[in-house]
Amino acid sequence: MTKSFVCVLLRQAKQKGEKVKMHSCQIMLIEADSAEDALDYAKSTITYSETPYPAWSDWHGGLGEGLAGRWSGLFEGWEETRDVLQYIENPTLAEDIIKEFIGYRTGEMKYLLELIEKSGIDLEKAVDEYDPNDNPFGDKGMSLYYLKRLSELLSNVWNSNTGVYDLKEHTASLEYFRNRIIENPRKQYLVPIDFHH
Repeated sequence: MTKSFVCVLLRQAKQKGEKVKMHSCQIMLIEADSAEDALDYAKSTITYSETPYPAWSDWHGGLGEGLAGRWSGLFEGWEETRDVLQYIENPTLAEDIIKEFIGYRTGEMKYLLELIEKSGIDLEKAVDEYDPNDNPFGDKGMSLYYLKRLSELLSNVWNSNTGVYDLKEHTASLEYFRNRIIENPRKQYLVPIDFHH
């Protein structure tokens, strides 16, 4: 999706009074030997070169310090000196944070489903009337955009509303992380990153 198309979609959403967020905190699930290695892995994996990763974000929280940006101190009271948490240091806090951020993901899914239902889009009609020469701006384009976003979240594709992402396996699924907690719990870390999109 081109940036100009995204700008049109954002403008239309604002005009309709729909919520638009420009920053999101994502909890990265990382396997590393230490907290510093977890931060280094995040910094070296999330890049802004000719092929940025992730493609949906144009920048993220301060690389010079931590990565949490406006979410710095997320582990306050437990880990105040760095924005990284070793899972076994406080599994209850780790699970609470994972649950909270997964809740944001499911909340976004419900919101998108509501927008899709309100739009009344007829997918069969959209397929039958598909024209590759048409650029579907307007209400139809917004409905298709909402459908795309919902399908991404349901398919565990990383986007700005994922909330929790396994940076080792490159998936929004928690399956691999859960297995790593059992197999090698000391090497599992949570790293919050402030993404702009």
